Amino acid sequence: MAMETFKVQVTRANKPDEYQAAVRDFKVKLAPDSTGTVNAHEAILQALGACEAIVMASFNKQQNFTYRSFYYTLEGLKSPAAQRPGMERIGVAVHFDTDESKQKCQDFMTFAENTCPVMDNLTNTVPVKRTGVVVTA
Repeated sequence: MAMETFKVQVTRANKPDEYQAAVRDFKVKLAPDSTGTVNAHEAILQALGACEAIVMASFNKQQNFTYRSFYYTLEGLKSPAAQRPGMERIGVAVHFDTDESKQKCQDFMTFAENTCPVMDNLTNTVPVKRTGVVVTA
């Protein structure tokens, strides 16, 4: 099976310290301290919540799990005194509107966590390699 490649391009937007991430026809504005954009920590939380939600929506029938609806709440905690730039902890809760038991809901959430590529990348070391630097005049 051939490797699959995913690509995102990040460019500077119109304002200083504001950037735009683009993948296919989708764009997200990012900035470190702006109420009108998403910061990097929030983008990670968005990606994790969306990934697990997609897993749940894609596999609920296969896992024999029924629900009327669900939503995620995610919180990333970062201390101003932290020695590293990333978050120290991420809390994830899923809220189901379902007739399933609490144990079955927990089992389905565990399945989603174990199937979600974003969770896998957050919890397992993934090599990141710079593939080049281009200087334009």
